[in-house]
Amino acid sequence: MKIEAKDIVDAIKAEVTAGVEAHKARGVEPTIRVIVATDDAAVLSYVRSKVKQAGNLGIAMEVVEFGPDKDQAAFEALIRASNDDASIHGVMIELPVRDGLDHDRVLSILDPKKDVDGLTTLNQGLIQQGREAEAICPATPQACIRLAETVGGLSGERVAVVGRGPTVGKPLAAMLINRSATVTVAHSRTTDLAATIAPCRFVFAATGRPGLLNAGNVTADHVILDAGIAYKDDKLVGDFDAEAAEGVAAYTPVPGGVGRVTSAIIFANLLKCMRLQGHP
Repeated sequence: MKIEAKDIVDAIKAEVTAGVEAHKARGVEPTIRVIVATDDAAVLSYVRSKVKQAGNLGIAMEVVEFGPDKDQAAFEALIRASNDDASIHGVMIELPVRDGLDHDRVLSILDPKKDVDGLTTLNQGLIQQGREAEAICPATPQACIRLAETVGGLSGERVAVVGRGPTVGKPLAAMLINRSATVTVAHSRTTDLAATIAPCRFVFAATGRPGLLNAGNVTADHVILDAGIAYKDDKLVGDFDAEAAEGVAAYTPVPGGVGRVTSAIIFANLLKCMRLQGHP
């Protein structure tokens, strides 16, 4: 069974549109500043897509192209200026940034209440402490959970997270624990992936390794939430081999699954940023 994203996306967009209209009625235009410090064609294409989505929701998205003539000090100054600018309600730093720029250092400066991506140390720490109501949670883990919950509840379930990266795997594992799931984390050093994930009902994949989950290691009981992104033969693919789709209980497609919900949640995160900043 393919897990459909449309109803979730439509519901999130309706909530965001209503929130944006309420802010505008009070004379406030919700605004995200997107900082692009790369000439990667895929990143630039993704930014253009987000600008279009933001416009459709009534959100202003200001793109700042941080050119190669600017250094780390200028990067940090831009973040501090964004923190201090009350008209900027959220900040996104597109990854990867070019060589010579320290993304982690910049994140340590970014105001956590403007951290739309939920990657600052404070937001990550709040998630680990089970205090998600006070945090901006990364959009992709949120999307994974929203999609999984259309199949069934997570409380008490054995689940596997395949991947331990800071943007998806680690925060997702913590957020699943917060929902009383019993969580196993697998990764590139896991010696027997099939045996590791076999007891789990839900399997969340976020490695960017095409075909990592396949007919050789998934079962008919598995629900696969695929947050992996990679290109194979010039096509966007996930971690789950689509040819194994008939052999599992349910799965999210790539493209059109987790990524689609993630794109909508980014804008919901902006509205939460605004609430944490004191906007009603």
